[in-house]
Amino acid sequence: MMQLAVVGAAGLVGQSVLELLAERQFPAERVFAVDGPEHEASTVSYGNLELDIRQLDEFGFENVALAIFVAGSDVAREYVPQARAAGVTVIDFSDAYRLDAEVPLVIPSVNGDQLAGLEAGALVAAPNCTVTPLAMALRPLLPLQPRRLTVATYQSVSGAGQKALEELAEQTTALFSQRESENNVFAKRIAFNVLPQIGQLDEDGVSEEEHSVVNELRRLLQQPALQVEASCVRVPVFFGHAWAVSLEVEEDIDLVQVRNRLLAAGLQLIAAEQHGGYITPMEATGNDGVWISRLRKTGKTLSFWLSADNVRVGAALNCVLLAESLYKAGLFE
Repeated sequence: MMQLAVVGAAGLVGQSVLELLAERQFPAERVFAVDGPEHEASTVSYGNLELDIRQLDEFGFENVALAIFVAGSDVAREYVPQARAAGVTVIDFSDAYRLDAEVPLVIPSVNGDQLAGLEAGALVAAPNCTVTPLAMALRPLLPLQPRRLTVATYQSVSGAGQKALEELAEQTTALFSQRESENNVFAKRIAFNVLPQIGQLDEDGVSEEEHSVVNELRRLLQQPALQVEASCVRVPVFFGHAWAVSLEVEEDIDLVQVRNRLLAAGLQLIAAEQHGGYITPMEATGNDGVWISRLRKTGKTLSFWLSADNVRVGAALNCVLLAESLYKAGLFE
């Protein structure tokens, strides 16, 4: 039995991590919920329990063996080194260490071998929630020798946090009430609209989110030469991301073989041809599936529609699966 801390426990991903730890009965003797001063005197749910939120700047990391950080890159850069100095093994869901060559970037079902040989006090990075389900869908297709990936993402506002959810709700209500609404989280109105930019743009016009898709996918799939063209779009949906994927490959495509590979990898495949035979982000929300539908080919290009719960599957579940993998590897004995 060991003790762990969830840093950023009051956020959307933090709450989902706690929910999954309880659901999956992670073998922790005690779980600490940790967050910033804005959450002082607050509580969060952990199964049937209510946990008091501990203050991050006062928390003693020497009391835990594992810390799951879901609090953003600024917090990670400041407190991850402190936790590791106390001998704590850290899983970090932020962009602070994802491209650090000294830190493994891991999805257990994609490149879990990267966890081999780690010792207590190690740091493991978890990918962007937009990248994780996409990498899981692409991993079984590597035998086809992919050359070029073209992907458009349709990302719900929950990917931008609680305030983004509130902004969409408030703007929607205001529009129906014929009131003026404000834009605080997003540059333009998100309600009944789509925003074709997530994060700042570089000098070439590529957004931060698009860079994440390109760089993290190449690293996870160990495909440094893979050409990736990503367009990331924010849509007026509360939860659930979707991806329109086209993968150009070297090998001939056998759709039956492709379906078998996807199913063998644990993906949920919808083969229905009738109207409505696809999975939407709404239907993917609240479950652990990575859903593939509208699978088709044109020559040597394979295309499909992908849907998943961005908070649960794209973020929290991968953190918990990493924790389970590290536990099974004996890091906390």
